[in-house]
Amino acid sequence: MASSGSMTRPPCANQEDMPNKWEDTSLDKVKEKDVNIPPCWCGDVCKVKVSTDRNKAWTEGRRYFVCPNYAYDRALPTNAYDQPPSPPPLCKYFTWIDLEVPEDVKKDQYQDCLRRQRRFEESFRRGLEEERRQKERMERKKREEERARQAKLAHEEERA
Repeated sequence: MASSGSMTRPPCANQEDMPNKWEDTSLDKVKEKDVNIPPCWCGDVCKVKVSTDRNKAWTEGRRYFVCPNYAYDRALPTNAYDQPPSPPPLCKYFTWIDLEVPEDVKKDQYQDCLRRQRRFEESFRRGLEEERRQKERMERKKREEERARQAKLAHEEERA
């Protein structure tokens, strides 16, 4: 039975949405003074980052909390003596601060969606055309083989 004071793990955002590029940032002390910085799963206080990942346009410019021990956020040691005897535990915790997607990002996402849809439709159409051409080639080849077979039979009948 769990005690009434037990802590549960804070919810985490989808790992596939984690930006690959980011910059350090901070919360606005006036506007966001009531925002609590959550602890991550390993108990450390999260860092505030802003996404600069242009490959994931829906994340660009959005801020998020991330564990200081996140796998891709570890500072490289300057020499071998700076390495700790064992690495800190890897915590994959991150959660979005900015839940609203800006309008310009929504427009970019919509345009990107339309562009992908057009590319898919063109590719699909080209695939259908190629399939039709291949079918025509096969039918033409069968007709030519049948003509050649009939010509060969006619030639053999003439000899006989």
